[in-house]
Amino acid sequence: MSGTFRLVVSYASDIQTIERTFAVLRALAGRSDSTGVTEVARTTGLAKSTCSRILSSLDDLGIVERIDDAGRYVIGSGLRTLAASGAPAGTLRDLARPYLRELAGRLGESAALAVMDGGEGLYVAQVVTPGPVQVTDWTGQRFPLHTIAAGQAFMGSWTDERIADYAADGLEEFTAHTVTTLVGLRQRVGEVRRTGVAWTVGEFSEEITGVAAPVCDADGEA
Repeated sequence: MSGTFRLVVSYASDIQTIERTFAVLRALAGRSDSTGVTEVARTTGLAKSTCSRILSSLDDLGIVERIDDAGRYVIGSGLRTLAASGAPAGTLRDLARPYLRELAGRLGESAALAVMDGGEGLYVAQVVTPGPVQVTDWTGQRFPLHTIAAGQAFMGSWTDERIADYAADGLEEFTAHTVTTLVGLRQRVGEVRRTGVAWTVGEFSEEITGVAAPVCDADGEA
């Protein structure tokens, strides 16, 4: 009986460790910049010591990367490589990549593909152009829909009721330019419906300006 008890306790502990690790990864994936241990602990509700141990282990594996002596982290190349290797051929990302390359080449700017995932936007592919100024690789990053051009483009096919539901719990402010009211969001979505494109300037990050157009299905849903 004691052996069975130890096995059950060990299994439960292993599951808890996995859940905590994924919580830490999600906390990093939801940020556009580097994140410190204190911020991760606040986001996840875990103890700072727990977050520090998890981040240190993930850094050793290349899943996250520590970028300065202050102990700030970003999603690492190891995780991006792992995610890319598991994608089957012929996925939406693979289909979109030639068009992204063409678009980036014509504009001389980065081009990216985003999808809706769990009420957030998720960047799934990005193509950058060579040049002295390189932008962050947003692949795998999540973002609140009201803060990025791609997110506002998604909302162009939404009903007014759905937009109101989205804004009901408040619109988080990331910069002084972020849309934070339902009236403002409706105005932005109205422009998307009228022009077919969405523009944002410094609304998720001061350094980011974006333009996006939705790719809609047969029902007109982005």
